[in-house]
Amino acid sequence: MTFQPCRPATIKLLPYGGAPLFGALFFLLYFIGRLLTELWTPGMLMIFNYEEAARGQNPNGTRFNESNILSEHILEKVIQRGNLKMSPEQLSDYLSISTPLDSEKLDVSQESDLKISTEYWIHCSERVSLHHTKPQTVLNFLADVYREDFTLNYAENDSVLDLSFEDLEGMEYLDVKDYLQMQATKVRDYLPGYSSESSSFRAEKDQETFSSLYQKIENYINIELERYGAFILEKGLSTNKDTYQSRMQYANHLLENTRQKEMAAHDVRIEAIDIYDAFMTRFVLIPTYDVEQEFYMSRTKVGVDYFAEEATEFLAEATELVEEMEHNTYASAQVGKSQAPSNAYEEADRQIDSLKNELLNLAEQSRTLCDTYIAEKRDGYIQVCFSSPSASGIAVDALLLTLLFVIALGGNMLLEPFCQDSGKVRAAGHKAWRLGRKNGKTEKGDAS
Repeated sequence: MTFQPCRPATIKLLPYGGAPLFGALFFLLYFIGRLLTELWTPGMLMIFNYEEAARGQNPNGTRFNESNILSEHILEKVIQRGNLKMSPEQLSDYLSISTPLDSEKLDVSQESDLKISTEYWIHCSERVSLHHTKPQTVLNFLADVYREDFTLNYAENDSVLDLSFEDLEGMEYLDVKDYLQMQATKVRDYLPGYSSESSSFRAEKDQETFSSLYQKIENYINIELERYGAFILEKGLSTNKDTYQSRMQYANHLLENTRQKEMAAHDVRIEAIDIYDAFMTRFVLIPTYDVEQEFYMSRTKVGVDYFAEEATEFLAEATELVEEMEHNTYASAQVGKSQAPSNAYEEADRQIDSLKNELLNLAEQSRTLCDTYIAEKRDGYIQVCFSSPSASGIAVDALLLTLLFVIALGGNMLLEPFCQDSGKVRAAGHKAWRLGRKNGKTEKGDAS
């Protein structure tokens, strides 16, 4: 068997006019492919737009955790909402979350460089299409489910407006006043936070504002409840006279012990002031500047000043305790000598029912006003938008790659003559080699 060297490969090159055509074809294929890919798998930008977000908190003041967005219970709800044929673990593999701050180089040792992101990019892999759904469909379900969960668990908590009067059953008449005052105070103290945010906000139905409702509850406490308390004291009403008097006596005993402690602390401060050296009690004036850079002499405090302030505070607390003890003594005496008829108790029960209904109405008005205001705020808590492919950006990338493609193609065309000459030389050499070998074999045969 005779082996022959392989023939040189013949390279068939494009004509010079084919480069622009193939360049245009490459540009169109890349541009259309990239555009369709980005349209099929858009990114979703989730923006948290409320004041506390910049501090890393939820609207209710709790700490915000971005991992909740792709938490297991959220993904389970997404699967249920979209009837997706996959497990939460599989869906988690297709989703990723990032922030614009991830690409920034921050110096964590510098407090000024520490930032809290309020924007999050969420991407869904195109591989989710293997489960017969679209990436954007999954992202839409995720946005709806998380918004509902966020509003339910992390928005403002108005449970303080849920009033219950079950504990009033069998309660002493004077204790009812204190209980209703406690409930009314909770409702009243819930309103100033919203009033400071939007003092001019009004309910469409009754034109109430946060300030007007606050004043109504204040009048309820200072007028209605005080009127009820005065009626009970005047009549000396009690559900159990002996028990109430014993309780007042014990309460005064505890209050007296506390008063004696307050007065002892007061006396110690006064004694300390008396033994202070007169030279040490002289105040000192120090030159300084105020916030407007105006010069003035600031008086410094010395130990005797602090003692005097503390003594005044202890005395004020002791005075309040004395007033409370006097009230308890008066109430116990009124109950002890009471001969109130049954219609007085009936009147007290009617007043209690009226006070409960009035407080419930005020709480309901507060809830309606707050819900209306919060509804407007909650609409803007989370804003969601999807990225749209940038045709100009894709065109620039396609143009650059097309330029490289055309350069490579042009270089190939420029080398075409050299390739052809090289092929001819190699073919001629191969032919000469074969001829020489044939002649060599012939001469060897003749010689033999």
